[in-house]
Amino acid sequence: MPAFRKMLISTIAFAVIPTVSLRGADLAEYVSGSAKSIPVNATGSLSTNDAKELQFNYGQSVYKLPYGQITSTEIMQGEGRHILHKIPVPSLFGKKKETLAINYKDASGANGTLNFELSAREAKATREAIAEWKTTPQSAAAPTQSNEWWGDKYWKTTRNKGTWETGTTAVTPGTPAPAASGTKE
Repeated sequence: MPAFRKMLISTIAFAVIPTVSLRGADLAEYVSGSAKSIPVNATGSLSTNDAKELQFNYGQSVYKLPYGQITSTEIMQGEGRHILHKIPVPSLFGKKKETLAINYKDASGANGTLNFELSAREAKATREAIAEWKTTPQSAAAPTQSNEWWGDKYWKTTRNKGTWETGTTAVTPGTPAPAASGTKE
């Protein structure tokens, strides 16, 4: 009987260890949609770290969808896990799966959809991040670098050639500044 007990304990350990190790990983599974470049049941991660586009990293590939093309998002109750797509498997450790549906218009204007199955917590966080990036103006999301230089108002250079050729007055070193029009007496 001890050999049977060892075998039973090791079988249980090998069944539980993979689920525990995957518990911390935030995996997303592409379950359906109109993206032909993503294989169905591809597992990877959704990233909202980029200010311009949502990224789905799976295998060695990355699917990118600009936030501006996303028309709506919806969280639906997940179907749950099944063995051989027929026998339902109960959720271990209370980890609930939900489906995040992302509707978008592609570059040609055609409607498309992406459906990802992921944890309830991750689905909610991704949906909120998408909504936040859509409301954030792109100019605030990616600050542009100013092309101004402090010396442009003092010297004529090729950088400010457009302003000194049109006759705008600039104060140059060695010339007195124009007098103020409202002087006190």
